Amino acid sequence: MRYFPLFFDTRNRRLLIVGGGEVAARKLALWRRSEMSITLVSPSLNEELSGRRAEFTWLPGEFHDDLIEGMDGVIAATDDEALNRRVADLARAAGAWVNVVDDPDSCSVITPAIVDRTPMVVAIGSEGAAPVLVKELRRRIESLLPASLGHLARFMGRARYKVPLQERRRVWERFLASNGLQWDPVRSESRFEQACRGGVAESWVLMVSPDVEVSRLPLGALQLMQECDALWHQGVLPPALDELCRRDASRLAIAGALPEVRGKVMLVADADQQLALAGQLQGGRVIRIELGRLSG
Repeated sequence: MRYFPLFFDTRNRRLLIVGGGEVAARKLALWRRSEMSITLVSPSLNEELSGRRAEFTWLPGEFHDDLIEGMDGVIAATDDEALNRRVADLARAAGAWVNVVDDPDSCSVITPAIVDRTPMVVAIGSEGAAPVLVKELRRRIESLLPASLGHLARFMGRARYKVPLQERRRVWERFLASNGLQWDPVRSESRFEQACRGGVAESWVLMVSPDVEVSRLPLGALQLMQECDALWHQGVLPPALDELCRRDASRLAIAGALPEVRGKVMLVADADQQLALAGQLQGGRVIRIELGRLSG
């Protein structure tokens, strides 16, 4: 992964856009969603930028080196390749990140396609390799996420501290299971209250062989792996299986007797050992993957 996806705080940050044409207008349309203070330098502005003068500070004139000083980020969006590269070199030397339109090798950052349901944001990128594929994925994700998702996220942000830390994930899982991803100003709050009242915590063990072909795992197994509270394994844990389990799930190498099952557990063990291990389990039902399906 050459380009690592990262969200950064744009408050009290300064951005310089070099250029006054169509490309600069597209960059402004994207970055005006942030809280960065935007300065644009260009001898002239196209019609779109002229109509958005309230959204940025315009420095009429040619770019000069001193404009880089104090900037946190710089976007080179002119039709002059030599000027764009010069801007990129100056930005790097000043410690600012830089994005150069249509020149990935001159960029220290690239901007992804964004699905915006603030505060929920989905960013999609291909390291500049497949922009049409990125556009198609963005279109599909846009159609899947309801417009009210941002309202739901803000509600969950306000309500999260009403739930004890040790119960938080379970409560939100119950809430989302009953509410879905739509924000309903009448029903969502009552569904949250119902989720807080809770119920009996589910407990199970998903048995997985270390040599399983990850690409052939059933969808149900993948979903269960993302719900696991703990990942137990005999011997070396295959990295491919480790990646599929929740990052915040505890990891435990098993050498002797199995601990008591509390919550949702994924147990990675050789197929010929699974039956014996199932007999040792205390609490929780056992789920196996048989012939590409879940059983148990």
